[in-house]
Amino acid sequence: MVKLMCGSHNHELAKSLVRHPYVGRLTKDEKIIIVDMTKSMVKPRNILLTLKEHNVNSCTTIKQIYNARSAYCSSIRGSDTKMQHLMKLFE
Repeated sequence: MVKLMCGSHNHELAKSLVRHPYVGRLTKDEKIIIVDMTKSMVKPRNILLTLKEHNVNSCTTIKQIYNARSAYCSSIRGSDTKMQHLMKLFE
């Protein structure tokens, strides 16, 4: 149960949405670029620079690049652990 003490905010609204997750979300095209560059072993900072070159107004952060790369790698692995996936690659 939540009890409302005061109906007003204790801070002002944000003047800009820089670093806000909603603004920095990745589009489908950006996710495709990240997957392609990850396959080519490009470093995350270079992926971010490429995305910023394609869209100057992009507010994407390096953390979102890492999260997208991690999601891609885990989608390839499926339910296997990293070690199980490595052993399957060796076979």
